[in-house]
Amino acid sequence: MRVLVTSKETVKLDLIDRKILFLLSKNARFSYSTISKYVNLSRESVKQRILKMSSQKVILGFRTVVDVSKLGYSSYHLFIQTNNPKSEKEQNFVNSLILDPDVNALLKYNGKYDFEIAYMLKNVKQIGDKINFLSNYDLKDYELSVILSTLLSKSYPKSMMDFDEFNLSRVGRDGSFHSEFSKFVKNSVSVNVDDVDISILRSLCDDSRISMIELSTKVNTSIDTVIYRIKKMIALGLIVEFRPVINYAALGFSVYCVFFRFKNFTREKEAEFSAYVKEQKNFLWSCTCIGKYNNLSYIIVKDTFEFQEVLQSIREKFCDIIDVYEMMLSFVEYKYTYFPHGLMKK
Repeated sequence: MRVLVTSKETVKLDLIDRKILFLLSKNARFSYSTISKYVNLSRESVKQRILKMSSQKVILGFRTVVDVSKLGYSSYHLFIQTNNPKSEKEQNFVNSLILDPDVNALLKYNGKYDFEIAYMLKNVKQIGDKINFLSNYDLKDYELSVILSTLLSKSYPKSMMDFDEFNLSRVGRDGSFHSEFSKFVKNSVSVNVDDVDISILRSLCDDSRISMIELSTKVNTSIDTVIYRIKKMIALGLIVEFRPVINYAALGFSVYCVFFRFKNFTREKEAEFSAYVKEQKNFLWSCTCIGKYNNLSYIIVKDTFEFQEVLQSIREKFCDIIDVYEMMLSFVEYKYTYFPHGLMKK
């Protein structure tokens, strides 16, 4: 959903770089040739620009978004406050969570809670065991949110755009599986996968731009088989998208985590809030959840003033349903993956 890695210097991207980054956010597997057609550069120039953004730590990699609910998993987001913030104890705590194979995200905050830990687990008992383990680290308080559904998930939100969107109908067969994504119809069907599927997913989640030749070698099967299986996982909704990992801090942006608890939340009001989130340019990620709060959102802004403007706008528009809200600034990301190592382990 979002990445915020501490950066001392802000990187200034020109218009072409910003367009390339936007196109990658639409599909990180778009070929250099495909991108070159939209930005009027040579294939080699596009390649060099992407490599430069990677060396500048603007792009931190390329990942594959997976709908883990299709595999019988749920996403649990645990926000914790510690009693002892001493650096040595905190580092031991962070290290243990980085190594936890069930943790897909670990972020540090400035606000009510010190950390957000996201787990992908099969059931409530497992999250109970995780909380019991964390009690060894002298927790002061925690809040658990169970993700129900995603309202919005973007890697390049409208607030970062200063150009018109592209018509992607011209994208051909370039290894990006663009046509397969465009045909997808949302469904709630669970998915059965075998060891080959899991191996493909793990490799794609580590690097979504991996070539089919390299991927077929890694999973020890033919290129045709790999392509067929990827198409099938897209059609079933297991593979959601290919996206770049963008370091927003390097571009001068900050990400705030905001909780909302609603009152008088009718279906009509829920639909109105959902539509607003999808149209509002600063939302990076937003979901409905079970817990103390009904909604968990990530808002990307240039500075504190812009954040206050966005928050004030939300509060004014939905003053009749917002009961309580809480906000925190994220400033360090220690771990983020869409397919943690514990997923589908026998």
